[in-house]
Amino acid sequence: MSVANQKQIGGTHYKRGGEEHWDRVNRLNLNYFQGCATKYIERCYLKGNPVQDLKKAIHYLEKLIEIETNRVENELVDMCGYVDQDR
Repeated sequence: MSVANQKQIGGTHYKRGGEEHWDRVNRLNLNYFQGCATKYIERCYLKGNPVQDLKKAIHYLEKLIEIETNRVENELVDMCGYVDQDR
């Protein structure tokens, strides 16, 4: 067990199934936005305000969708070799 995992600051809602959430994020190679969204989804019923945590997860997913949409659009522009002046 890592030194950081031996210390718990706050509640135990991040450790489920014997694995810290950050270890699961690292093992699955999730990015920042995926990690934050899954954190709020996993703990939504553990802290007493599930709707707020689910809305936070959605907020991170909305940002990730925005980033991915821009990335895909930029890749399409690069492939076509021109810039759409109307964008």
